[in-house]
Amino acid sequence: MQAEYLVGREAELDLATEILTQEGAGAVLLIADPGIGKTAMAAELASRLSGEMVVMHVHGSPALSAVPFGVLAPYLLDLPVDQATSPVAILREFWSQFEKRRGSEGNRLLLVVDDAHDLDEGSTQILAELVTAGWARLVATSRPRPGLPPALLQLWYDGLAERLELHPLEQETVTELAEKMLGGTVMASTADVLHTVSEGNPLLLRSLVEDAKADGNLVRRNGVWFLTRALTGSGEGLAEVVRNKVLRTSEAEREAMFVVALSEPVPAAVLDSLVGRETVRSLMDNRLVLSTNGIGSPLKMWHPMYGEALRQIVSPARSLQIRQRMVHHLAAEPATAEGLLRMVSWALDCGADVEDEQLLQAAFLAAKLLQNQLAMAAAAKVRSEVLRPRARVVMAMVSYNDGDYRAAVRLLEEDSGFLDADPSGPLGAGLLWAAARSALGDSSADIAADARAAAEGLAARHSADPAKVAEISRHADALELAALAHSGLYAELREGLEKFEAGMAADEPDFVMNQLFLLAMTCELLMVEGQAVQALDKGRDALVLLDEHKDDLLYFSDFIVVRYALAALEAGEWPAAESALDRYAASSAMGLIIFGGDIQTLQGLSLLRQGRLEQAAAVLTPAVEALKVRDPQRLRRLGVAVAFYAAARTGDKDLARRLAGEVDTAAAGGAYIEALAELFVLAAKEHLDRGTGLEKLRELPESSALHRLPGVLLQNVVLRAELGDLPAMEVIRDTASPMGGSWANGWESLAVAQLGGAGDGFVNAGNLLAAAGMPGPAAVAFDKAANAFDAEGKRPEARQAAVLRDASEANLGSALVHDPHTETDRSVPLTRREQDIVALAVSGLTDRQIAEKLMVSVRTVEGHLYRSYAKLGIRRREDLGAAVRS
Repeated sequence: MQAEYLVGREAELDLATEILTQEGAGAVLLIADPGIGKTAMAAELASRLSGEMVVMHVHGSPALSAVPFGVLAPYLLDLPVDQATSPVAILREFWSQFEKRRGSEGNRLLLVVDDAHDLDEGSTQILAELVTAGWARLVATSRPRPGLPPALLQLWYDGLAERLELHPLEQETVTELAEKMLGGTVMASTADVLHTVSEGNPLLLRSLVEDAKADGNLVRRNGVWFLTRALTGSGEGLAEVVRNKVLRTSEAEREAMFVVALSEPVPAAVLDSLVGRETVRSLMDNRLVLSTNGIGSPLKMWHPMYGEALRQIVSPARSLQIRQRMVHHLAAEPATAEGLLRMVSWALDCGADVEDEQLLQAAFLAAKLLQNQLAMAAAAKVRSEVLRPRARVVMAMVSYNDGDYRAAVRLLEEDSGFLDADPSGPLGAGLLWAAARSALGDSSADIAADARAAAEGLAARHSADPAKVAEISRHADALELAALAHSGLYAELREGLEKFEAGMAADEPDFVMNQLFLLAMTCELLMVEGQAVQALDKGRDALVLLDEHKDDLLYFSDFIVVRYALAALEAGEWPAAESALDRYAASSAMGLIIFGGDIQTLQGLSLLRQGRLEQAAAVLTPAVEALKVRDPQRLRRLGVAVAFYAAARTGDKDLARRLAGEVDTAAAGGAYIEALAELFVLAAKEHLDRGTGLEKLRELPESSALHRLPGVLLQNVVLRAELGDLPAMEVIRDTASPMGGSWANGWESLAVAQLGGAGDGFVNAGNLLAAAGMPGPAAVAFDKAANAFDAEGKRPEARQAAVLRDASEANLGSALVHDPHTETDRSVPLTRREQDIVALAVSGLTDRQIAEKLMVSVRTVEGHLYRSYAKLGIRRREDLGAAVRS
């Protein structure tokens, strides 16, 4: 990895520099797995110290590991042949080369040794002696296995060296590295995918980024980089890395790697019998193959992307040959999902036969894990007329997630399959069909009518089976209820759900599916009616039931999770919403690619309700671009609306005006989502151009029954209050009082305090808001408390309220909060890291505490604070709080 891309190693670099420049002996031993960045860090250290030291490089090599002093040969060209085995002569000649390089400057020697695990014993002794004698400083890199040579390890035992283990990069650092490579903002969900797939390995990350960019998968729109499909191992950059690894292994080791890559996980005993235990041990020592669960457990490639790249290298004929050798060693029914998918994928790649039942099982599982290519390929191969309907549902699910809604509808409507095709749950297929029809722009009324017509036709064909006819009719009933919710007809939905529940029987074939549907729709209904806590309970019950039957269901997870997340946001349960959204990525990084825009839209809404304005803007702006490519939850218009609002609130007028032009062209979702979007658009217009949105916000409840429902009305009046509309506070108090939930309770307390005007009331409201995880409104409440106390002549109370305000603002991180009645707003030109450190400093942490929390050196913290003082126009730490507030 190039040194200019070295990130996330500040603490290690500072420590290593300190060791190498101290008096007396000093050595740094860098230990890390391949690709983690030890060579890049050694190069950075050499660059830092090149002005005060003479740098001499030594490179370990497997080819020279058995040749005494072989790696020192470049520095021994003048050594007589008869002295080539004399350590003393070699040491003298090496030192002579150093003296020539430093000339008359008198600089010290810095030895940089790469791949020290491949050094011969003689060279190691020479290098160790140079350090022990204090003649040289040393930086040596090594893998954990086989590890450092004994002579270098002895330096550590003797206290002459510091052993630094480099670990994979954290997600924040992966984001920083990716943005540095791409020269722009990387969408948060895309950075999460890159972190997950690369496992924080910088070398793999660089290869994946360059390959994805080259094949058009990693695209940039309006300054934002994001992925459009899954990362693969077929890129030239990753292939080159893997080829270099393969070329450095023996023929037996290459054979073993091909076997593992094609059939992983492979029983250890099977691989031992095929290639020999010593070969397997060598691969494990060189971190090419790993055991899945300790000694003796099945083996897999060291990194999943290595396995994928190797599979690209192996020809189909060679792959089939290896499969024929392995088929008798592998179970006909793999014990794990991973094993099943690998076996079926392998068979499809090389043209081997697979039973229909196993094909469908793999297709269903691949669709749930969002391995769309495998799901589609396996489902398309199913030949059985009995299983084909279920295979079509799988293909429809893949088509829907890929944004091909017309194909999804066509597959599901074949033989009225959306009502009857899926043996594990026709209702799931029906909901998917309705979602695809809606995405194509069809009205809820037309969807419900077509569902009823299809049900009648299907019932006529099953007229001899009354139970089947009743089952089909209930499926159509469910789709009609879903259409009511989509149209915002919640009074009719309540009546319909009561009838639906009354007609349910525990012994009916689709009881679980009907129960899940009932819970999800009740969750949505209660949320809109202002009973967010009860809605959250229903959503939680649905998730529990879903997890009990997750192996049998498609689409239900997407249907339930979005409603649960929205209910959590209505209740002010921010961690619950985040936990629900995390489910998209729990089983597959592809979830973050397909649902990334939808996820970040809901995360942005959460941040806005917490008052974290700039954080929300940073999340929402990329989400808008991703939603243009994929929007399975139909949240695009809401995403554009809240992004528009965040841009307007934070003063980014150019972005706000661009987003204002995109709102009307964004695809519509359900009525509740559209109602929220309309509120944020009107509020954004008012922030952008005074007098263009506030009056319309006031009029909405009078013109629409949906906008009078508490779950919509509260958002309306909160936005009005944030615009400085004081009469909205009375409506907030009256609307929020019976609702329950942290978000409603917090705003109710602020409204009561505003109407009362006393400092104590504002402090109580601020404490409640802060405890509810709403630092933005809390800071406003404490600021009002400070002003009220000041007006009352209560100076100590005013100072205490100001301290609480500063603490809330520090908790906001990079967000800026101000009283909605004020006209001014100033953005602080700090970097992301400077913002983090300033926020922690304002909260009262010392430099050392900040360093420990962020895992950086104290010197790094001091440097960031010094630069922040200059940018903020202050001279001391005590002025930080006031500078950030202003």
